[in-house]
Amino acid sequence: MICTHRNSIIFLLLVVFTLGCGGRKVRPQVDDTQGSVSADGGSSKQFVDQAMTYLRDLDRYPAGKVKVEVLERMNRWLMSQKLDPRWQPDPMVAELPDAIQSLPRLQDLENRGFLDQPEQISQFTFRGSEFDFLVSSYWAKAISDWVKENQTPPADIEAFLNAQRNQTLDESQVIDLELAYLLFDWTVRHIQPVRLTDDEEEIFGPGASRDTWEALQLNLGDAQQRARVFIQLCRQQGLDAVAVKFGKEDNAAQVVGVAIGQELFLFDMAYALPISEKDGTGIQRLSRLIEHPEDLKGMASKNYKYPVAPEDLDSVTLLIEAPSTSLTQASQLLEGVLSGDSTLKVHVNPTSLKTRLSSFAGVTDVKLWHVPFLAETALIQRLSSPKLGQLYGEERWMYDTPNPFAVARTLQLLCIFDDQSQQKGARTMLMETRVMERQFRITSPREQVEMMKLSGIDLPDDPKVQQYYLDQARKNVLLWRELASFNLGVIALGDGQYESAIFFLEEGTLKEFPNTRYKSAAFYGIARSAEGLAREEGNKEMAQKAFEYYTNDDDVLSPYRRGNALRAERLPLLESKEEAAQEQPADDSDMNQPASETKDEESSEAESTSAEPEPTNESE
Repeated sequence: MICTHRNSIIFLLLVVFTLGCGGRKVRPQVDDTQGSVSADGGSSKQFVDQAMTYLRDLDRYPAGKVKVEVLERMNRWLMSQKLDPRWQPDPMVAELPDAIQSLPRLQDLENRGFLDQPEQISQFTFRGSEFDFLVSSYWAKAISDWVKENQTPPADIEAFLNAQRNQTLDESQVIDLELAYLLFDWTVRHIQPVRLTDDEEEIFGPGASRDTWEALQLNLGDAQQRARVFIQLCRQQGLDAVAVKFGKEDNAAQVVGVAIGQELFLFDMAYALPISEKDGTGIQRLSRLIEHPEDLKGMASKNYKYPVAPEDLDSVTLLIEAPSTSLTQASQLLEGVLSGDSTLKVHVNPTSLKTRLSSFAGVTDVKLWHVPFLAETALIQRLSSPKLGQLYGEERWMYDTPNPFAVARTLQLLCIFDDQSQQKGARTMLMETRVMERQFRITSPREQVEMMKLSGIDLPDDPKVQQYYLDQARKNVLLWRELASFNLGVIALGDGQYESAIFFLEEGTLKEFPNTRYKSAAFYGIARSAEGLAREEGNKEMAQKAFEYYTNDDDVLSPYRRGNALRAERLPLLESKEEAAQEQPADDSDMNQPASETKDEESSEAESTSAEPEPTNESE
């Protein structure tokens, strides 16, 4: 038995042992890593090329090692460049409040290089440097390229786009709007609005708890973080997108506008739906909404009013998403040398964007969005909290050490889903992560201890101490299985493999892990998958299933509820949906109610020690 399981989980044990020890610093030891990368110099441009190669191969090397190499080479390249002494930061930076302007990352924008993490956090993690911005930009480019090449809109959106062709938009604008919709749909399927914990709510405002790279890596983000991801995806494809705030009150922006021609098309990140036209179809444009505020009725469901009122349209503020790195002279120079496969948008010119968008109908003001700057300070705030700092350490071990699940997630973000000649794809890695947990579960404690010893981990003879480490290992591999199942469902949904998506989200996630923090997200994914089958096959049973999952979320504060209620009312083939909808209590009291509790509970232990059948082709 030992030989049967040793090869498949020996590396896993090396990692989960460290994960479960507790009390250790979470920073991977860069100097001790085994990953080897070339240090050849060459021309200054070669430094940039080498840095981009490291980002491209992020799944092959420890992330801490890659960070060191990328920043070193980017800064060596920058030292060889002639900075323009006349270059000045964008004038809109000077319009920011003093408290924002004084943040460390907004200093010396004209002369500084690419910053490493602050000294006060370097002992805890290699995160917090401008490597995070560069890697999130690279992920956004890889994702948006893949979406552009592989995704197609649903039939109703296709019909709407065809109606615009040569009527209100020319051919290239229709293509841009189609791409904007596809990037939006990718965002709302992947970035899940799991509610903040009480501890997080005490510290962070909307959108400020995590930076964009974290939202992408963890599949998590509120409406504002979703908006930032969507804007980044659009930016990498040359589409101008901004957050849109309606009304004069200090409301958090939950809508993104994408500029197509002289129109701003609107997408609601909280509802996970485009703002529709009056009849509930299509994608609304700001100019039309200003002229016909009654069209907002198309976004109201039987139980929920839409949070934008007609009077809010009197004040429309556009908010430009521009992280501090994107405002430096260094990023402007870098973008100028990136070309070919390495083309990347890393610089933002806010004044230029303001000049273009200020003339759009209905726009009353254009400003820099404060949220990106506040999110850059979130890591220091998180580490200053003992509880949140400990959770962050566990999170970083999960995603930043070279364990099977972390590698799978990196491959997923690079859109490498299928196996290649000398490389496993994300699907295979995620499936193997599920199998690892099952194999670990059916192995006896004695065999687990012996395997640890064989792999160089000499546990004490004390049975209680051994049991502690084994319990920690079980907990961690169980969490890997939960996350692997959920991500396999998300991948299958994006591929239109709806039956596989339902299997991994319903059986692999909800049934095996009833207390998963992704419960509402799994409900949404199952409903989207069932809706897809209903529309493709005219399947009334699937339409009913979609309705049930859209409307039966028992979390009354779930961020999904309002958008899901509207999706449920728009389902086809469902004669009884109106009667079922009436059973849902009409209550708007939670429109702006903060969450008072969290669903972020520990994953449950596996219910059975027997091995369930693994669907070898379910995710393909």
